[in-house]
Amino acid sequence: MYNEEIYNKLLEEFGEEKMLQVADIISVLYDIKYQASKNIDALNEYDYERDWWIKKSNELLKLKEII
Repeated sequence: MYNEEIYNKLLEEFGEEKMLQVADIISVLYDIKYQASKNIDALNEYDYERDWWIKKSNELLKLKEII
């Protein structure tokens, strides 16, 4: 399952208002995993996951500011 699919399922479950916080939490989660693993596994997915969720969080924040 890809991030966009996960995001859409979480959006259905928690609603638009909570998704800003959810995206922030998930991006921090992947940053923690990335920071812990970057010294032992140079090629890992955590940096991608972290960046994807940070981007989604920023998109939601901008959308919230517009509304």
